Amino acid sequence: MNETTVSPDKSSDKKSRISLNLEGMHCASCVSTIEKAILKQDGVIKVSVSLLDQKAVVEYEPDKVDRTALEKAVESTGYRTVRPKMMITLDPLPSASQWGKIVEHVKNVNGVITATPFESKSRLLIEYDESLVTFKIIKRALQEIGFNAEEYGAGRADREKSAREQEIRYYTRLLAFSLILSIPVLILTLAPEILLPILPSGMSPELMNFILTTPIQFIAGYPFYKSSLRAARHGKANMDTLIILGTSAAYFYSVAATFFLEGYVAFYDTAALLITFIILGRTLEAVAKGRTSKAIRKLLDLQAKVAVVIRDGEEITIPIEDVEVDDILLVKPGEKIPVDGVVIDGQSSVDESMVTGESIPVSKKVGDSVIGSTINKNGVLKVRATKVGQDTVLSQIVRMVEEAQTQKPPIQRKADAIAGVFVPIVMVLAASTFLVWFFLVGEEWVRSLSFMIAVLVAACPCALGLATPTSLMVGIGKGAEHGILIKTGAGLEIIPKVDTIVFDKTGTLTIGRPTLTDIVPASDIEPTEVLRLVAAIEKNSEHPLAEAIVQYAEASEIEIPEATDFISVTGKGVSGNVEGSTILVGNDSFMLDNGIDISSLQEQVVRLQEEGKTTVYAARDGQALALLAIADTLKENSAEAVSRLQEMGIDVLMITGDKERTAYAIAKSVGIKRVLAEVMPGDKAQEVKKLQAEGRVVAMTGDGVNDAPALAQADVGIALGSGTDVSVETGDIVLVKDDLMDVVAAIDLGTKTMNKIRQNFFWALVYNLALLPIAAGLLYPLTGLVLKPEFAALAMAFSSVSVVSNSLLLGRYTPRKHAETRLEITKDKPPEFAIDPICKMEVHTASAELYSDYEGKRYYFCAEHCKKTFDADPAQYKDEDVIRPPPQ
Repeated sequence: MNETTVSPDKSSDKKSRISLNLEGMHCASCVSTIEKAILKQDGVIKVSVSLLDQKAVVEYEPDKVDRTALEKAVESTGYRTVRPKMMITLDPLPSASQWGKIVEHVKNVNGVITATPFESKSRLLIEYDESLVTFKIIKRALQEIGFNAEEYGAGRADREKSAREQEIRYYTRLLAFSLILSIPVLILTLAPEILLPILPSGMSPELMNFILTTPIQFIAGYPFYKSSLRAARHGKANMDTLIILGTSAAYFYSVAATFFLEGYVAFYDTAALLITFIILGRTLEAVAKGRTSKAIRKLLDLQAKVAVVIRDGEEITIPIEDVEVDDILLVKPGEKIPVDGVVIDGQSSVDESMVTGESIPVSKKVGDSVIGSTINKNGVLKVRATKVGQDTVLSQIVRMVEEAQTQKPPIQRKADAIAGVFVPIVMVLAASTFLVWFFLVGEEWVRSLSFMIAVLVAACPCALGLATPTSLMVGIGKGAEHGILIKTGAGLEIIPKVDTIVFDKTGTLTIGRPTLTDIVPASDIEPTEVLRLVAAIEKNSEHPLAEAIVQYAEASEIEIPEATDFISVTGKGVSGNVEGSTILVGNDSFMLDNGIDISSLQEQVVRLQEEGKTTVYAARDGQALALLAIADTLKENSAEAVSRLQEMGIDVLMITGDKERTAYAIAKSVGIKRVLAEVMPGDKAQEVKKLQAEGRVVAMTGDGVNDAPALAQADVGIALGSGTDVSVETGDIVLVKDDLMDVVAAIDLGTKTMNKIRQNFFWALVYNLALLPIAAGLLYPLTGLVLKPEFAALAMAFSSVSVVSNSLLLGRYTPRKHAETRLEITKDKPPEFAIDPICKMEVHTASAELYSDYEGKRYYFCAEHCKKTFDADPAQYKDEDVIRPPPQ
């Protein structure tokens, strides 16, 4: 993990984890201060504070410390914790005597912190731990005592959006207020003659500036005073402390020059513009930060709000929160599938792009799994709910992304360590600047004070604190959009350094199950007839190879006849009678035992076995019938992914328990040169360790179950999930789609994200290193160059905004597309219309969902049946004219 941790002696086996919402953080020093305060509490094991999310994720021992103590620790630093709130409307209206029972019952729900009744409005305000409590849990609790509940106000996605908008509105109002008053202050300072005619009789420009600047200082500047004073009460200092010291010095000096000191010039414009520019920076920052978190909001917005459930033979529409496991849902074309489930009736194609990032709709039939929040395209489906609420795939993805965005890579911890001591150092530096200029150099009071204020304002660690989290939030969000779930900040930082990737074979490079790949007839018999006869026998067998043959026949829509007199010979083969013929299926030993001459097939056997395939013989009535080959076939994009990785300079290896000959045959077909063969599952982690001992930075890619030890051992573990199960505990990165091109995309995205972080750090450090000497006046004796405090504030504001804006450029990232095979006769793009080679119907290629590639040509289909017919034997259609000439 990448959170700040305590020493091992403070941890125990009993752990809990909570998320605290925070208020008032603006820079990396805020993060460091809060983390240190929480870690001082006995029983805290780990803590990670996110500047952008305004959250602290704390792992702790519940028997030593509780939520209240952690909240007090935060508040001791001058910041506040904000508890999530939920307003519930009750029905029927409770009587006065019932409210006590209701409140007590709700408080007993695990995760509820407070429950406050509003009796006249029949509402209950609940403060809760969002990791433990949902509206559905509260609704059930109230139903237990006879009350229905409705959530009053916005859902979670709307609440988060509302909070962002409220922050932007708050700073926008402050900015407008401050700007309206600052403009005349600036005019009265630089060109007083413009406004003198309209000033009240006898009022000097200095007095008017005092009247205008005072509300700016204490009304627009109130948030900074509040934050800095709260911190000061607990002996702390933060970024707002620097702001208040700088602006207060300018303001109170100007007041003294106006009313008490003769011969001194006031600079109210410095105080007014300082606060105005700082608020401008906070406003722009709030807008930009809101854009960085849009990935989570987009995911939350995907959730369906209602579901049509079939109960007692009737279709009823209910809120999504009321859907239960095993409910039967009706999903019509164009509707969102409400929750995760299994199709029990109907056939359709489903757009899963919002979860998997895959743009092509996926065909669904009875028995297939569907993902909640995906869109049913063209057929009516009946779905049995299997996962609801927080157990759905979308909820798991949201949770993974949120947790990843609060974690920190090592580079951020270094920045936080710097920021933790930044504020006190700046205060000492600012005081020293004043003392040196005033006492040692003998500069005038006003100039020395101006240098001190400029140092206080210019030395802002805000940009340093935003450098990493902004890039992480955008990068992790973009990954989630494309089905790449980045779980740890450390994994993101290490993945660009990877020089070696180890792929597990079964289920990673290959599809993970045996598939019939070849039918080689021994005579003139059609392959489909061979398949029909062999499937009839194998349908009675439970052997995995038999299952592969039967599944292929069923997928090809071949009508499989019944077999009689079935006999199974363990370790050799099976036999039976099909339509009056004796059919044998088995290995070479089984054929020889039954006097079958298979010599004519031996040349093909050698070829197929060299390709890593398992061969099975078939015979009919004492004569060799055919040779069938079965293999765990490669995934569609395995070879392309390996090629791309090698182009990136990464050494690609394959690890498998297969024999060396078979392993090298598979590896050769995808372009892998180095193979770790005959490795037992438990020994894979040791092989990864050996590679690391060679000085390699190793990524392991596996299915996340059998490969868990190796994934954990690797510098970066990449676990292949599936669209219906992304709850993979081991691994730093989870690929929602079983597409190895996403490994390439993950490395590419990680590299681009880390580049943005480094760019941000560079500009943040350059800003401070360049501006601080100028602010302190080091160039003044030689060049006369002075950085006025208000312009230091403006530069500070735009340094933070530039860092956030640079991070937002990551939002333009899209994974590199798969290599596309175009139709032979097309030079630039596919034709607008094509002819289905099976039924000869016209197909519009732009909207076609079904197509297959064969020998460099793309064939489009109007229906699933046509595609299956083609895929069963594409060779017979290779000479078909599949292009419809464009209309004249």
